[in-house]
Amino acid sequence: MKRKGCVVALLLTACTLAVPISSDAQASGQDTAVHDTTGTAADQADADDPDSSDSSDAEASPLGSTYELWGWNVPIYYYYLYRHLFAGYPWVVRVAYGVVLLCCFSFFILVLTMSWDIYTRRRNRKKYDQLRKQYLQKLIDVCLARVENLPTEEIKRRIDYKEKKWKKWELRQWAYVFIEVSTHTNTLNPNLTNIQRAMHLVGMNEYMEKRLVQGRHAQRVRVIQAVRLTNMELPNSTMAHLVNHKDLRLRRAARLYYIGTSQADPLHFFEVNDKGKMRMTTWDQMELHEVFFKVNDAGKSLPSFIPFMQRLENPVMVAFFIQETAYWGTDADMEHLFQFFSSPNFAYREAAFRSMGIRRFRKGEEGMKKVYHKQTEPLRRCILHSLLDIQSGKSLPFFTDSYETATSDYTRRAALRCIWMSGTKGRLTYQRLKAKAGADEQILFQHVESPIINNDAP
Repeated sequence: MKRKGCVVALLLTACTLAVPISSDAQASGQDTAVHDTTGTAADQADADDPDSSDSSDAEASPLGSTYELWGWNVPIYYYYLYRHLFAGYPWVVRVAYGVVLLCCFSFFILVLTMSWDIYTRRRNRKKYDQLRKQYLQKLIDVCLARVENLPTEEIKRRIDYKEKKWKKWELRQWAYVFIEVSTHTNTLNPNLTNIQRAMHLVGMNEYMEKRLVQGRHAQRVRVIQAVRLTNMELPNSTMAHLVNHKDLRLRRAARLYYIGTSQADPLHFFEVNDKGKMRMTTWDQMELHEVFFKVNDAGKSLPSFIPFMQRLENPVMVAFFIQETAYWGTDADMEHLFQFFSSPNFAYREAAFRSMGIRRFRKGEEGMKKVYHKQTEPLRRCILHSLLDIQSGKSLPFFTDSYETATSDYTRRAALRCIWMSGTKGRLTYQRLKAKAGADEQILFQHVESPIINNDAP
């Protein structure tokens, strides 16, 4: 409704400017003092000029009775009105009138901008819905076909595609469709080859290459993200000049693309010095994890992060790669993380404890138990959760001892939850501890059993 109201206001404004203003309306709206200062001088000048009566069709002053407001006379009228009408007034009045005119003009521009934005959004949405309805399921079937390397003509026949020269805004909607298709596929053949040929059939490759060369920095970043999400194959020459670009976001996006496509050294162009000076956001970590997942999903092996972490200066980056080692590292890499259990940096400790639980690395179980008494309460709870994730069946006595000796109610509740989730023996121990607990301690057991606080509770 607000958008329709803006359009109606625009139409009313245009109609107001287009309607001629009668001379009576103009004369009645003028101030008496202004008429004395400017109108009298104009009448005297007309009386002295003998030819003024013969030019009845000529346009007179904005304060005259023969001035017609139509077409381009409208802005000219307001210009002379602003220049002459308040000539004898203080500058405060003249400035206030200028501010009002500026606000009116800005509102007019704003209405035009909003109207164009509404139109483009509706147009794009309509085209996206049309393409999605017509081609999405067919493209998914092509990608999931058992036949590897389908010919282009066969893909064209299966999706019932008619060749057309798509406009730029239409190709952007195609990009969204292919991104959605990529969520149903993986990076292995035949899925990868078939989806790449389908994109080449539509003309996405040429469009993306052109945008990478001619687009603005923000557009290039979005293009690289779309290319990475759709697993599009682009020539290395289009990315080679971007891995060392002066723009930080563009340089990082290009290097993330290089990590996912490099066959030699994926971390060769990865930033080291820049990372030590800038903030590593959660979004950056998500992008890196997604790139590593696709590299692993494609059957490629990632290099060890251990030597790489020794060159990093940003502690957030080091903690991130410690945790990523749990996903993509070897058992030898996991054993190397034991040294972080007693690191001076507590973020490294937490990342190392979490990695043991993510990997369910049983060799790290005893090491975490040994350093448990050296940790802060939040790190102790992290160790308890990691031991629960490992599920070796040997930590039940440790959980019980942690509950009985902990000074923090949060740590005691975490230990109780671990006991509760430790199978049949854990439930028996839990019931025994609950029977021995005092009235002030029953709240901890209620929290563990509550499905609101403990999502794993039955």
